[in-house]
Amino acid sequence: MKHFSFLRRRADARAGFTLVETMVALAIAAAVFAVIAEFAGRTLRNWNRGSGTIAAMEMLTRGLGRLGTDLSLALPMTPAGTDGSTVYFIGDANNLMFVAATGFGVGDRGLELLNITAVTDRDDFQLVRRRGPVANPPPQFRDSVVLLRGRMTVRFSYRDRDGRTLESWQKKSELPAAVNVAVYGPTGAPVFPAALVFPLPVNYSVDCFDTSGEGQTKPPRCVKEPQDLPESPGNAPAANTQRRNP
Repeated sequence: MKHFSFLRRRADARAGFTLVETMVALAIAAAVFAVIAEFAGRTLRNWNRGSGTIAAMEMLTRGLGRLGTDLSLALPMTPAGTDGSTVYFIGDANNLMFVAATGFGVGDRGLELLNITAVTDRDDFQLVRRRGPVANPPPQFRDSVVLLRGRMTVRFSYRDRDGRTLESWQKKSELPAAVNVAVYGPTGAPVFPAALVFPLPVNYSVDCFDTSGEGQTKPPRCVKEPQDLPESPGNAPAANTQRRNP
């Protein structure tokens, strides 16, 4: 009997020690799970923040890339029904409208009138691209495409041939040398260190250099002082001609 009582006490002691070990293990596991949960939460928040930043930069790259391509195709075209002294380019801080050789317009030249408009609805900003046939007055634009969207602001400005920056560009005899695009975040801080500059490489249309029709009157915007026109065989200075032909 004493032997069995001794064995029972040893078994009870072993069972009590196992229960304590289990409780300690559970406490350690709970602490480890808490640390893992905190780490996972931070990682997930950082990942969401990082993925959101990447998505925003991809959107900016695509949208501004499309805008840059359109501006590189801009042409200095005179609006129909005018005296020919101005080109079809209208721009202010929130809107752009110009003729571009996109290749999708009606006719063999593939010209379209593009409209880029900044639209703000409360905190939701959109930069919308629309297109239409070249006409005066401007047509009803169609095929809206959202280039940029989110909690941001985009502002346009314009650089002339002398390097000056203007807030608007209307009723000019030529296209701007470049369009500046400034992007601001929700706090008003600039997204990029400086405004992006999109140059317009073409500024003289074919009708300014066409010599096939002798005696035809060129548009007034083509009539400039010789020093203002780029050198070409058709407008070389007379002094140079004399030196070549003594």
